[in-house]
Amino acid sequence: MAFERARIRTRHPAPGFVLAVTLWILAGIAIAVGLMTLWSLQQVEQARVGHERLDDELAANGTRDTLLYFASTRELTLAGLPVEVMSEALRATRRLDEMGSLVRDPIGGELRLDGTVYRGLRDTRFAIQDESGLFAVVMPRDLDLDGFLTMQGADPEQVPRLRDALLDYIDSDNLTRLNGAERREYEREGRPPPPNRRLLTPAEIGRVLGWDALEPALLAELPERITPYYAGAVNLNTAPPALLPLWIPGCPETCDRLVAMRKERPFRSGYDVQARLGIALPGEVGVDYRFLADENLRITWWGRAGAAWRMHVRLTPLADKRGPWSILAAHPVLRPPFDESAEATGSALLADPAPDRH
Repeated sequence: MAFERARIRTRHPAPGFVLAVTLWILAGIAIAVGLMTLWSLQQVEQARVGHERLDDELAANGTRDTLLYFASTRELTLAGLPVEVMSEALRATRRLDEMGSLVRDPIGGELRLDGTVYRGLRDTRFAIQDESGLFAVVMPRDLDLDGFLTMQGADPEQVPRLRDALLDYIDSDNLTRLNGAERREYEREGRPPPPNRRLLTPAEIGRVLGWDALEPALLAELPERITPYYAGAVNLNTAPPALLPLWIPGCPETCDRLVAMRKERPFRSGYDVQARLGIALPGEVGVDYRFLADENLRITWWGRAGAAWRMHVRLTPLADKRGPWSILAAHPVLRPPFDESAEATGSALLADPAPDRH
């Protein structure tokens, strides 16, 4: 009888035990449902972020391609790159001769080629810099390079070594200048020898022996101010304010006035600069300065997130059996700050029908 009662107690657990098991099961189900819900929300958020990144990438690429289209289909003026095609009637009034040369006076609404930040599609920002407004490092003159290095804040005692090292790096021979460096000096430091050719990108300046020892902030700024793709007269309509003291006396006051004046009305010649600013430009006024942008342009674009990209483009509208432009280099760069106050382009091709996302 006792055995039977034990069997009965075994077959019918106490009500408290059943309730506890039930609660544990319900808790497990709730946890599983919660985890699945959290996973689902994460997947939805990842999909949303991925969708926005794709949209941003498409907007950035669309902005880049639109700028290339502008550059290859518009005639540059003294004010920059027009966003509208010049009408045939206007073109006829501006044509100088049967060869098709045009008056390059501003027509209004041009994109400035001095690094001004503009709004592109969606949240894209871009800036275009005329390479002839930068400091040319194709084969600079000693005095010009000394002045550039000094103005950038390099130690005056190190300037001769920096100058000669760069000239040895880019010249075509293996002869070492007084303060320079060729294969032997590089091998002594355990570094690849200099290529004895022009820089392929501005950032390559950091590979020159001695230049990599400059202050990090200065070394980061140098690629923004030099060009290995152009050599010739400097464009005072597009030169960045940080470089203007190389050619303009009386800065910063005179440089500030020049920037304000060229924004209102671009300069037409060196004599125009001298008359409007009341200064004497160094060098040959009619030879050392230019005021229409070169065919080499630097285009930089970036968004709220991700890498900023830069493309160096040479316009080739008259090239036979080739495209209207050549891409000299394309590479990521340090992201500029996202400028909420960037200027509008005034072009319907760069107007964003979607509302801004803030």
